[in-house]
Amino acid sequence: MEAQPSCGKKEEYTWLETLINKCAGNKSVTRILEMDLKKATPEGDNYASIIYRAKLTVILRNGMKSKLSFIIKKALEDKDKLEALSTIPVFKIEIKVYEEILRQFEVLMNEYLDCNEKLWCHLIGYRSYVTIVLEDLKVKNFVVADRKKMLDLNHSKLVLHSLGRFHALGYILIQKGLLQKEDLPPFYCEEGPIIIERMYKGGLMILSNVIEKYWTPEWKEIGDRLFKEQNIVMEKLKKLFEPRENDFITLCHGDCWTCNMMFKYSPFEENYPISFKFLDFQTAHVSVYIFDVMHFLYTSVQPEVRRAYYEKLLSMYHKSLQTTLALYGFEDRTPTLKNIHSEAERIEYYGFITSLIVLPATSADVKDAFKLEYLNNDSKWTEAFNEDIFKSDLYKSAVQPELRKWFNKGLF
Repeated sequence: MEAQPSCGKKEEYTWLETLINKCAGNKSVTRILEMDLKKATPEGDNYASIIYRAKLTVILRNGMKSKLSFIIKKALEDKDKLEALSTIPVFKIEIKVYEEILRQFEVLMNEYLDCNEKLWCHLIGYRSYVTIVLEDLKVKNFVVADRKKMLDLNHSKLVLHSLGRFHALGYILIQKGLLQKEDLPPFYCEEGPIIIERMYKGGLMILSNVIEKYWTPEWKEIGDRLFKEQNIVMEKLKKLFEPRENDFITLCHGDCWTCNMMFKYSPFEENYPISFKFLDFQTAHVSVYIFDVMHFLYTSVQPEVRRAYYEKLLSMYHKSLQTTLALYGFEDRTPTLKNIHSEAERIEYYGFITSLIVLPATSADVKDAFKLEYLNNDSKWTEAFNEDIFKSDLYKSAVQPELRKWFNKGLF
């Protein structure tokens, strides 16, 4: 039974409650005077929604005029793009994550005195299922890194440290019976809707054509093999997601790449990240942790950094996962570092496809690099990728060493 405060303490509690409520109430908005609404992201940074930054001039309850800023995510207005995404309920998923799952994360953190910074922004509210209003992290000096440059070692270490914390919280929620796999739709690779199948098949077809036409002759055999791979790519990906004994299942972000994260930097050391937030939970799902890790490594980390520090980066993730689970009394459930390496090897095919097909679309400095709406068009889906993204020296230097290795291993 909870101890009741003494009479003197009751008065102090009441006074403090009044003070806190008054302070909070004085900051509430009574009227919006002006609103400036502008696109918050450039082309290529987001494919599943339209992001606006709303700058408001308001009157607060205490009578003072103030400036506020929020992020407003809206459903796509293009009917063809909306139709293409109709099988993936991105807004429904994201609202559930913010409204229910991340709030449970906060309850856990409070219960276990986890004083680490939250890894997500604050949900202001939403309109089902077309609009979400979020706090604007930019006013707190968070910024999105340049997707075309990808992330250096310090950024990558911070992301994997944060991902370890995020996965630990998701695992604990599942162990406490507060989250189940059925609470969120399966990851799109598990079910393989037609637009996803076309994305991977079309990407491999265009890449193989580019290799034949524009790469040097020694790549022709690999290009031919990639063209044949499009017939079985979806089957192979689905197989990787089949349930296995002793899997470490957690809440997965689902799209862990550069434009779905923000960094805050040291005030006295340029480009040194000190704080991190995840954005965009539109494809969040419950699955095996390793897919988030591999997705990040092959879409967002500078290739030379990934090659040189691969083991160090996996160790960083493992240490964070272990430390967080220990804080919550689940240290003995942590996958071993050996297991993490084994899982990464097991789903290497996912890294292969992500590197070849997703990476060029997310890092390309090309107008109209990827046309989502084409995937739902029976006559245009093979043209969804702009072939220029597969031609650049930057892309070739990013994928050719691994591509040769994967070919020699018989991965495809």
